[in-house]
Amino acid sequence: MFQKLIKTEYPPKVKPIMVFDGNCGFCKYWIVKWKKLTEDSVEYIAYQEIGDRFLDIDIHHFKQAVRYIQTNGNIVNGPDAAYVTYFNQGKLKCLHNFYNKGGFFMRFSDWAYQYVADHRNLMFRISKSFFGSNPNVTTHYWVFYLMAIVILCTSLVFAWLTNT
Repeated sequence: MFQKLIKTEYPPKVKPIMVFDGNCGFCKYWIVKWKKLTEDSVEYIAYQEIGDRFLDIDIHHFKQAVRYIQTNGNIVNGPDAAYVTYFNQGKLKCLHNFYNKGGFFMRFSDWAYQYVADHRNLMFRISKSFFGSNPNVTTHYWVFYLMAIVILCTSLVFAWLTNT
């Protein structure tokens, strides 16, 4: 499980920074989508390019999870970094709030985040299947997959009901 960091003594001056793994296809794919969402309000930097910008954060922490570093030095980690980024855009504010209450939602989010991190290649393939290969173009293949699942399940239920 990734370690949660609290604060850095070297905060960004102008706008928050999202630090991610620049060698991860899944990460780069979703960062492109996040950039479109956040426009110019967040700076995105691969940890491989971070250099000595955050002297008090060891590189292995950046390898563990994304880190959203705010201008006051506060660090938001892993799934909550995604929630805060979305939260800052005025959408789904409840996710960040639920996460910070602790409990089930936080534990589930951390578990799901770690699962995705441990299976990045698979999640990258799934992301491209559901949303298209080009992260700059929004496609909704997932709608067709969902419709196929609903039709299949409905057919199975109907077949089962007619046989009983």
